[in-house]
Amino acid sequence: MSAIFGIIHKKRNPLAPTAVQLISKVLQHRAIDGMEVWQDEYIALAHCKLAMNEAERNQSMPLVTESLVITADIHLDNRSFLVQQTGAPALCADIVLLQYAWQKWQQDCVHYLEGEFAFCIWDKVRQQCFLATDPIGFRSLYYYDAPEAFICCSEQKGVEAFRPSPAKFNEVSLIEYYFRQSCPAATYDADIWTLTGGNTLVVANGVMTIRKYWEPRGGKYRFRKDTDWQECLKELIYEAVSKRLSTDKPVGITLSGGLDSSVIACVLARVLQEKNQPLYAFSSILPDIHHPEEEDERAYIDVIGRHCPNLIQTYVTATSYGPFDGILAAFERDETFPNAFYYMDHAILEAAKEKQTGLLYTGFGGDHWVSWKGTPVIYNMVKRGRLVGALRLMKQFSVKERKKLSQIIKREVFSQAVKHRKEEQVKAPFLQDLFFQKYSRELSFSAVDDITAHMVDKLRSGRTGLIPAMLAKRNERFGMESAVPLLDKKIMEFMIDVPAHLFVKGGYKRSFIRHAMKDIVPATVLWRKDKGMYSPDYISRIHNHVNYIKEVVHSDKHNMAFQRYLSRDGLSIDYSNRKDTAIIRANQSVIASEVLTALSQKGYLIS
Repeated sequence: MSAIFGIIHKKRNPLAPTAVQLISKVLQHRAIDGMEVWQDEYIALAHCKLAMNEAERNQSMPLVTESLVITADIHLDNRSFLVQQTGAPALCADIVLLQYAWQKWQQDCVHYLEGEFAFCIWDKVRQQCFLATDPIGFRSLYYYDAPEAFICCSEQKGVEAFRPSPAKFNEVSLIEYYFRQSCPAATYDADIWTLTGGNTLVVANGVMTIRKYWEPRGGKYRFRKDTDWQECLKELIYEAVSKRLSTDKPVGITLSGGLDSSVIACVLARVLQEKNQPLYAFSSILPDIHHPEEEDERAYIDVIGRHCPNLIQTYVTATSYGPFDGILAAFERDETFPNAFYYMDHAILEAAKEKQTGLLYTGFGGDHWVSWKGTPVIYNMVKRGRLVGALRLMKQFSVKERKKLSQIIKREVFSQAVKHRKEEQVKAPFLQDLFFQKYSRELSFSAVDDITAHMVDKLRSGRTGLIPAMLAKRNERFGMESAVPLLDKKIMEFMIDVPAHLFVKGGYKRSFIRHAMKDIVPATVLWRKDKGMYSPDYISRIHNHVNYIKEVVHSDKHNMAFQRYLSRDGLSIDYSNRKDTAIIRANQSVIASEVLTALSQKGYLIS
């Protein structure tokens, strides 16, 4: 993995003499294995290297030829195909394969590349710049476009360092933070954008053009038997896990004990065992002293550890981290408002770094689709007249749960019917009403009814790749790549064709992945119905910082944040109720107020 940077003065004014030094200063933290800068009169491209194998260590980047300059954050999965089609050397680095693909297909090369990438190619002859991201958007790429200059970078701060001041805060980023609903390409800076997954960007004759080159489409898969669908999913998960193993460094996984991370851990452990290599697992658990109502996932994590003989377990309690420690440092790393559990994320990455982990897997994204619960499936079948099939599935739940069929019918049909008829009351007492009402009409709080349509829309818009790209960027700060196999492009295309009843077959929710992995994951974990918290003592951490929350909420220092966007009145919490959902909103508001105050002090215009 690498960080890339590019700047073009459109009016062909010479770059400032200090440009190279500024690039080096801003992106030094990404230059783990060195940095190189190529510069011409009015353009510069840079590459910060994190080498994952010998070919990358020996390859000079940016790659410069007589007609091209290429800088790329790239991992290609279909190397054999590309070598055969282009005549590239078999053992070359991925950036060299990209060069050969460009020579053969030019801008159409994106249709032949399989993997994760964000790259920039400067055509010296045509005087054009070409950028592209992989279909999902696993690698981040930000850009700024103005009449005078075009700037792109793997990190937003690289763009910020060069674009003209003053910077303007994009308030939509707050809506994104609280509700995960906004334009996926937008950032917290009103003038800086993300090139989301499946897009190309061309700068030619001073004009920028963005084109969508990939659309998620189904129709590739068709099976008659349910078992064939399940077997295909298993094969695709194995492939997605295996093809990301392109490193000679130690491999790790964030193992929560939940279904998705356990699936990846068991598959990955098998693949590594065949190579006689260990798998390092990192898991959050409770400290020795904790609230009696708190539970962690250690029992399930230990089941996976016993099942995988080459798994080396590290438990992380993050006792030295508070829920509000290092908010601004986390914001600087993630370049977005930090999530409520950011302290645990970073504690786990520190533990992985201590083990010299070079590649860190995660089960993130599984419950988006592959392990979806399938709650509305039976109700939708009834609506569409598929009564026999719906009744068969409900009988399976009746048997498995030892409940009367009438109870299952009430839950799966009548309760769902009431939910679909009931209009969701949209409230946000933690935000200023005028601010919230400005965007509330564009927000949807309804449960997902058609998972395929929902996920296709997320893939098409580029939203699916936002968090994986952030994880990749964050992980590199700790010297490692990120692997998110359950959002693999082939798996996503496969899921478009999957029949809905497979999600609730056999009397289980999330049954598709359960049945697919029944010979891979221990039954205790595979068929579990409960789910613990990622940070198991989160509530206690917040309770222990009640005074800090009150201090922030009532502090004059944060007046701007609470007067314009956040509501002090809406942050009342019942601390005697450990299940009060307002706790997480209070946490988010403290984080948001700290970030907004810091941006204002940095010179951002906040309207």
